[in-house]
Amino acid sequence: MNVALDCLPCAINQGHTAVTHSTDDTALQERILRLVAETYAAKHLTGTPADFSQEAYDLVARESGRRDPFAAEKKRCNDLALAMLPECYTALARSGDPLAVGAQLAVAGNIIDLGIPQLDIHGTLRRALDTPFAVNDLERLRADLARAATVFYIGDNAGEIVFDRVFIETMQKLHPALRVTFSVKSGPIINDATRDDARAVGMDNVCALIETGNALIGAPLAHVSAAFHQLFDTADVIISKGQGNFETLNAETQRPMYFILKAKCNLVAQELGVQFGDSVLKHV
Repeated sequence: MNVALDCLPCAINQGHTAVTHSTDDTALQERILRLVAETYAAKHLTGTPADFSQEAYDLVARESGRRDPFAAEKKRCNDLALAMLPECYTALARSGDPLAVGAQLAVAGNIIDLGIPQLDIHGTLRRALDTPFAVNDLERLRADLARAATVFYIGDNAGEIVFDRVFIETMQKLHPALRVTFSVKSGPIINDATRDDARAVGMDNVCALIETGNALIGAPLAHVSAAFHQLFDTADVIISKGQGNFETLNAETQRPMYFILKAKCNLVAQELGVQFGDSVLKHV
């Protein structure tokens, strides 16, 4: 997926969000944000949207000295999502199709993002379960899982990973021999999940963990570890969560994979052939 003109103001806005989370010093905020604006004024529209935005976060981290400005937000999201686990398990127990409910729960984290900070936990979960996928390749995934021995699940955000855990548990219950590996970032970038986040929500008790080998937006294959690349090349089923992973992996057509995400920008929605805000479970 290629960067477009809309990515320019978006990247500057992401820089603003990062800098306000990094320092309360308004003079420093202004100085750093001006550097972000100057950088992007001279930056060519090349690469993926994730690549294009990365420089804003790197610049803010370097100038502010804060490598993980969203740490408190990630913990809060994990805690909020963990509080929803009983309702998740109740929804699965009442369902005649747990894989379908598990997939809907997996995308629920993207919907939760829209409710912060005034989050109605129970209402958010009900809306997630009642909202159909605009593109739904669940039946193909169901068939692929029935034949698979290994699943490589490429994770996204803190908080959201609680619902990924529930989806993975559901797949394993349906296919007890299935071996699942879940990827996390090797360092902080925005609110993406790291190994510490995965352990905080119990993911390490459910499946194997692997790091991407970087602290970059998405999963650009030119910058992942050899272990990540090997799993990507050999897993029977690949599931990629979130918009950043879609932006960096959509062009990697040598491997079929499933993208589960909420289209949070018009450019991604257009690429997927859906409307802004739609939820997608798409095989590519």
